[in-house]
Amino acid sequence: MSSNIRSLTKQTLIYGVGTILARFVTFLLLPVYTNRLSPADYGLASLVFAFLGFMNIIYNYGLDSALMRYYSGTKDPTARTSTFSTAIWLTLATSAFLSVIIFSMNGFFSRWLLEDVKYAQLMKYSAVILCLDCICHVPFALLRLEEKPYQFMGIKLLNVFVIFSLNIYFVVILKRGVTGIFQSNLITSAFTALVVYIVTLSRVRFTFSGKTAKDLTLFGLPFIPAGLATVCMEMLNRYILQDMIGLEAVGIFSAGFKLGIFMLLLTTAFYYAWQPFFLKAGPQESSRTLFSRIFTYFVLIELSCWLILTAFIHEIVHFHVGNMYLIGKEYQSCETMVPFILLGYVFLGINQVFLPGIYFEKKTHYLAYLTIFAAAVNVGANYIFIPLFGMVGSAYSSLAGYLALAVSGYFVSQRLFRVPYELRRVAFLFVLALGGGIPILIFNLPLVVRFIIALAFPVCLKFFGFFRKDEIESIRQIFNPRVLKA
Repeated sequence: MSSNIRSLTKQTLIYGVGTILARFVTFLLLPVYTNRLSPADYGLASLVFAFLGFMNIIYNYGLDSALMRYYSGTKDPTARTSTFSTAIWLTLATSAFLSVIIFSMNGFFSRWLLEDVKYAQLMKYSAVILCLDCICHVPFALLRLEEKPYQFMGIKLLNVFVIFSLNIYFVVILKRGVTGIFQSNLITSAFTALVVYIVTLSRVRFTFSGKTAKDLTLFGLPFIPAGLATVCMEMLNRYILQDMIGLEAVGIFSAGFKLGIFMLLLTTAFYYAWQPFFLKAGPQESSRTLFSRIFTYFVLIELSCWLILTAFIHEIVHFHVGNMYLIGKEYQSCETMVPFILLGYVFLGINQVFLPGIYFEKKTHYLAYLTIFAAAVNVGANYIFIPLFGMVGSAYSSLAGYLALAVSGYFVSQRLFRVPYELRRVAFLFVLALGGGIPILIFNLPLVVRFIIALAFPVCLKFFGFFRKDEIESIRQIFNPRVLKA
């Protein structure tokens, strides 16, 4: 079992570097945006990014996940090539079709989403960005399937360098504001698409299987409502805040939500490695014990990170070099909401651990039911909490939605593929972490006290005998540099 966990750890670390750096660029750009743009302008950009998030799900319609399912389901090289080629032609055709619609109706979308036709140019940029981004999903899925994390990471690193450099040029030097943000994204998307297709083009053939296309589409379509519901939990609150408070609130909230990236990066890196890992492990009897132990370790790491970030969130938000703040002064009121956003991502990660049963039984439509339920909880909570607590109420709503997703995901998963999760140990982790985190949230504790609380977490785990002797040895082996190279 330790060798399997070691393999997952290695893949997580490698994918994690690429994924973290790719997503970390949005964090690196946060000082640029919050020091150069007004909260209202940043709120406008956030609304457009929310639109991109929703449309990304529709453009992709679960095609990358479908490819992973059917590609890994056969060992025949010819069948694999045919499946990949069909997926490529399918994504090229549908992405182009949808982008033509958005581009030609840019005025309508601008008036509907941004309440003013003067932002129509942003909709044109969005149409092109969506097409370029979404035709990359299938090639990136192939790199994951063929376990080529270094190529995956390399392309993500190039993406980071290009988008960061272009944002500095367009937003800081040329001072193009919101328009410069999306011009930068468009050029970066084109560059990334070019590179990933150069890497994978040799695998594409001029073949298209109608049956394969149908299978891929039917498998992937249930991911649309699931994906849209997930985006609702992350993005719809921007539109609710715009309607109930205004664009400035959207900008401040979005800045706070960006700080949730610390936990989101960990969750995303794990998911990139976890999905192909559990598909490869399969519904074997030995997988049950393996998945259970992985769940415990994952929660331990997530809650450790949450407690550390919560302890030092004040210093993170107010960090500055000269007059350049990590979060612009106009945005720093977002501090109180960040720990709740981070905790929500903990539950998002937990839900991902429960995915194997749904995949093994090919019950992907359950993903739609679960996420729609969670999104309904999130949206309903927004309308209750925002009038009561303002912007922070939206952070509470996000946490409520992800908690609902994790709890419901657990019960569905156990019905399909029962795993003896170590719930008592996991509950102990939550009691200990929340016991340290809640006083930090309630009281204005000095830095030294918060530091002691964060340090006490692993000490208490050791004192109360949380770690077993065999686990301590396994952990040493997993993170042994010589072993990771194997």
